[in-house]
Amino acid sequence: MAGSGGGIGAVLRDMGSSLGELLGGGKLGQAEEVSTGVLFGLLGALARADSIVTSHETGLVNGLLDELKLSTRGRELALTAFDRGRRNELNLADELDRLFTVHARGSEQATRLFDSLVRLAVADGRIRPREREFLNELTLRLGYDPGLLEDKLKRYGST
Repeated sequence: MAGSGGGIGAVLRDMGSSLGELLGGGKLGQAEEVSTGVLFGLLGALARADSIVTSHETGLVNGLLDELKLSTRGRELALTAFDRGRRNELNLADELDRLFTVHARGSEQATRLFDSLVRLAVADGRIRPREREFLNELTLRLGYDPGLLEDKLKRYGST
């Protein structure tokens, strides 16, 4: 992925700040376990969407783990979920259904998840066709208008 380290670092700090509340600030109750599993599973699926999970993408995920200050158990859960997504062992609809058992569709937490996945996708400055397909399906399954995805892609610097 292209871009300066400072730019990626800023993205990670923003994502960490935004997602910290979604994931309970490192403390894992049932809702936070589900949120962590869904988030990192979808990050793995998004990283795999272009067929290759690069060392840079795994580096971003590791940086996000550090930024979120997850417990050892939380890190293990996140990495296991990321690997499931990376190996194409999850279904987007099922993962979102899991999320909706603890956070309502349209909730602030669902919005943060969506925003974070879009930001990670554009971190390299371009969206590949399969990444766009993933994001389009994610947008619809979350119940958002497709125009919202386009607005976010423009805002974060990729189309």
